Amino acid sequence: MRPLLAAFALLALIALRPGAALADPSEFDDVRLEVTPLNTAAPYPRELVLLRIRGVYRPLVNREKLIQPPLTNFAWQELGKDAVSVIEDDGYTKRLFERTIAIYPEKSGPLVIEPFVHKLTVVDGARQREIEVKSKPITLDVAEWQGPRGPDDQKFWWLPAGKVEVLDDWSIDPERVPRGVTAKRTVTILAEGVPADALPPTPLMTSSGIISFRGPETRETKITAKGPVSRASYSWEMRPITAYPATVQEIRFQWFDTGARTMREAVIPARRMAWAAANVTDAAPPPPPERPTVALLAGAGGAAFLAGLVVMLLGVGRETLRLPTRLPHEARAMKRAARQSDPSAFRAAVTALARHEPGPWRTAPEVREGLAALDRHLFAGAGSTPCPDLRALARSVIQARRAAAVAAPRASALAPLDGPITR
Repeated sequence: MRPLLAAFALLALIALRPGAALADPSEFDDVRLEVTPLNTAAPYPRELVLLRIRGVYRPLVNREKLIQPPLTNFAWQELGKDAVSVIEDDGYTKRLFERTIAIYPEKSGPLVIEPFVHKLTVVDGARQREIEVKSKPITLDVAEWQGPRGPDDQKFWWLPAGKVEVLDDWSIDPERVPRGVTAKRTVTILAEGVPADALPPTPLMTSSGIISFRGPETRETKITAKGPVSRASYSWEMRPITAYPATVQEIRFQWFDTGARTMREAVIPARRMAWAAANVTDAAPPPPPERPTVALLAGAGGAAFLAGLVVMLLGVGRETLRLPTRLPHEARAMKRAARQSDPSAFRAAVTALARHEPGPWRTAPEVREGLAALDRHLFAGAGSTPCPDLRALARSVIQARRAAAVAAPRASALAPLDGPITR
């Protein structure tokens, strides 16, 4: 009996000897909280960095609250809900907590992210215990841009993104715009890895021969697990103002590809705009001209001879006598549009007349003011300004043409009697 008791005593002494067996760590000490930036290269200012907060806890958690540090020198954005799951770790069943946020450094250099604090209420037998788990502070090295067109260039729109796409949409075919109709152009920019307010402002859409008015702008951001995906839509009301086709010039802007670490260029494409051709297929053919009689030809010849003789007898150096002439085609089209109360056709006819007769009549005050009022009616928005009296404006244009024709002196068609002759 005594030898058996001695053997048990020896075993007890060996078991109690320090270092004889690994002590099981306290369940409440088996907790950790880690914060990890997921970027693979040193980011530039305002570039997206995904920050993962990961906690692993062995005790049974009843309640929890994650306290985020101020994140000085960073803008940040939440990316969805927290993820909680159960895992096996070191032979124990543990609780896994994960949160991912998007941060955007605001300047270059080493930037410190202070510790996150996770406050936990855990079960300790029949009661509860409050514990705090802190992450370690980390330093994020933000690269400094070398060269122009970077994040610090005040004349350049800095856009760091994972992907940029440009969509161009027209309400009607811009090469066949019907008379009196305004085309709506909508350009949409899609970008990954930036919030909507980081996308460029509405571009200035101007081109010779085209008038445009900026429409409303919309922006939206969609949150995904890989960061924000943003959309900005810009719109313009556009219409050609000449009888000839015009081109809306392309617009280019640069963006930084965060995956390839290089600058790229996106393009809003150029487009051709023109009025739709008038449908004249159903128009009746003009009647054949009547053959003039011999008497009519003789009378016309005599009248022409007398008119020429009168002009020569009036003297050289005085203003040449001008016989009434028929209005040009553009002026007749203008008067026809005025009778039909068609402001779009009226404006197109005046534009064609100005190209055919680029004289001083266009600067007459009543013509200039009338055309300005017409342009406001056509292009400043439907119903915002009344249409001017087209018939009165047509009379002003005709009178200004006649006044400009009378005021313009004409040199004599005869060569000077003395002095050199310029060839």
